[in-house]
Amino acid sequence: MTQSTIGRILRGEVSPQSENLERLAHAFGMSYSTLAAIAEGGEQGNGASGTLPSAQIPRHVPLLSFAQAGRFAEFGRLEQLSDATDWIECPRKRHGPLTVALRVSGESMEPDYHHGDLIYIDPDVAPIHGKDVLVRLGEQNEVIFKRLVVEGERRYLKPLNQNWPDKFITMPTDARIVGVVVGRYTDL
Repeated sequence: MTQSTIGRILRGEVSPQSENLERLAHAFGMSYSTLAAIAEGGEQGNGASGTLPSAQIPRHVPLLSFAQAGRFAEFGRLEQLSDATDWIECPRKRHGPLTVALRVSGESMEPDYHHGDLIYIDPDVAPIHGKDVLVRLGEQNEVIFKRLVVEGERRYLKPLNQNWPDKFITMPTDARIVGVVVGRYTDL
């Protein structure tokens, strides 16, 4: 399923097929019957047909490695989330159903993000100037985490570390923004 299909299902614009409802129920950690009732606008919904009540938005998100994030970025399918072996609580009360967590690797985003920090990435948030984003580079399974800089029609990726050799990276035309960082957790 594409993200746009999932969005249309959650907004009640389309009725999902049963196999898609099974996938969504598994990803949300709820029973098929509960999700089916919500999709049909039943009592468990919040009054709008097909919408998921905020109390039932999953609080746990998959913790992916950068390699897994590359595969998720390549396919962008909900099934990739159900393959995750580690799930952690997301402290953000509201987040999209495809939000994932990653552990920061490296020093390019210091001082704001340190090696080992957890970041929460939501593909449903608009990538605008100044947001920190996860980007898939071309057809590779590689993803990078940088700040998005938009100047007119040009888009750049910027590491935050002042000592980093590349101050700006021109965003390749075949690169794709996978999601926007919506939260961070740092061990003290």
